[in-house]
Amino acid sequence: MAPRSPFKRRLAAALVAAVCTWSNAETVRLDEPADSGLVAHIEAHTAEELSSILSRAEALLEAEEQYSSQQPIALILHGDETEAFLKGNYSAYRELVDLAARLDAFNVIDVQVCETWMRDNGVEREQLPPFVNTVPYGPAAERELIERGYDHF
Repeated sequence: MAPRSPFKRRLAAALVAAVCTWSNAETVRLDEPADSGLVAHIEAHTAEELSSILSRAEALLEAEEQYSSQQPIALILHGDETEAFLKGNYSAYRELVDLAARLDAFNVIDVQVCETWMRDNGVEREQLPPFVNTVPYGPAAERELIERGYDHF
């Protein structure tokens, strides 16, 4: 396993302090070998928690002169924090969604939403922004990434 870049070490340290989860449009392929990626675990399941995590990721991105975007941080949403990404809630969570879209564009994060949570909450795919993908069951997708060698923080 190759050593982690300085950016990934700093990002992991910042995110450990926040204890989180996220993921995006180019899905992390579960059938491909991992390159020691990062997957977060959201504890509070709030938009405030996600905002804090995204702000820290953005600060690290801005501080990094030669950011390597080969392996985004997997952010797998499977709780009430997902509501921040519903199109009907965009005006209330504009800053958070815009920041997530920007970080996704730089391949810093990969936001994915649990389809089981969506079904249980009556959410359709069309209600999510285009940069957000889905996974069948968030906790299982997170477990699989950990088994593939992703670091959990």
